[in-house]
Amino acid sequence: MHDLVDLNHVTTEASVREVNMNLPVHMSESDAAQNPGCVNLLKALSQHLTEDGTSKHMEEAHKLAKEKMEGARMGYLEKHILHHEVHQLLTEHNIASHEVAPDSKTAQFYEALQQCVATAEACDYLSERNDSEEHGDKATLLGLEKDKLLAGNHQKKMVSMIQPQLIPLIEERLRKQCEELQSFHETDSSSTTGDELTFAKATQLPDVLRSEKMKLEEEKKQLKLAKLLRNKQFWQYNQILREALHTLEKLITNHRLRLQADSDSITTDWLDARCHAMSLKIRVFEAKLLCSTYTPEVLQAMKTARQQLEGAVQEREKDLMRHDQALKNYKAIGSDFEEIVREYQELTAAIDNKKWALRELKQALPEEELGHR
Repeated sequence: MHDLVDLNHVTTEASVREVNMNLPVHMSESDAAQNPGCVNLLKALSQHLTEDGTSKHMEEAHKLAKEKMEGARMGYLEKHILHHEVHQLLTEHNIASHEVAPDSKTAQFYEALQQCVATAEACDYLSERNDSEEHGDKATLLGLEKDKLLAGNHQKKMVSMIQPQLIPLIEERLRKQCEELQSFHETDSSSTTGDELTFAKATQLPDVLRSEKMKLEEEKKQLKLAKLLRNKQFWQYNQILREALHTLEKLITNHRLRLQADSDSITTDWLDARCHAMSLKIRVFEAKLLCSTYTPEVLQAMKTARQQLEGAVQEREKDLMRHDQALKNYKAIGSDFEEIVREYQELTAAIDNKKWALRELKQALPEEELGHR
């Protein structure tokens, strides 16, 4: 069973690597395990698509067109290099002829070369004009036509005359340039080699560059594979971190209530201890306040005042008992008590009236005595 699981894992990993290498997508093993149909679809698409997502048929057509274009480009570059070197040769001769007059043979050679170049450029210009014309009319240059320019054997004679001397000059110039390119490409600039060996290396330079390019492409593929492996590790680490976070959240959720209860119990005990300590502090403060307030002198005075108050309370209690006894006696008399009270009130009022009359009389007597005098 374990061998079957390992085999499926290896197969899935190989399929994911194949899809990621052949298509511009990124798929993890978990995605492949969850969507096996998608993996099969991508594998089928990889048979018809290239790494950048284009059709293989279009890629082949593009490759053929590119090869044709490369061949035309190489032909154009060869002709362009020869044309450029001929112009450079003529330019250098014109500059040198201003300083030192060349001999007649050399002057004749460069003059013929100049005429051949001018004729070839004019013919090339007329050929391009003829190709671009929509009608069958022949293009002319200052009244000249290509057939007239090439009429006779004069052009052929000039070419046959200058080729034996021109070709070695061009080859020598191109050889120097190839040697310069080889020297520039050489990593060890201190090494000295012969001209023949340098030129031999220069002739092999295209193959060397081609092999280096293939090596770079291979290294690029290796880097892409390493990048895929790093991406795979990244997504694996990311998945592991997600699972770890999920596990931590689950642990926190399951144990939160128990931990909260323990925390509440600890907090309650702490608050109870603080309250008990605060109560003890209050009691100590109360004792200090009482000690500072009730000194021995104050206590002695308070004892004396207490004794006096207790004596006064006892006297008042005795008076109250006496009055209660008298009240009970009065109540025992019955209805005559009210009559006695009414008579007492009348007598009290009569006494008050007589006292008032006596006061008035006493005040009036001194005034009369003063009047008689």
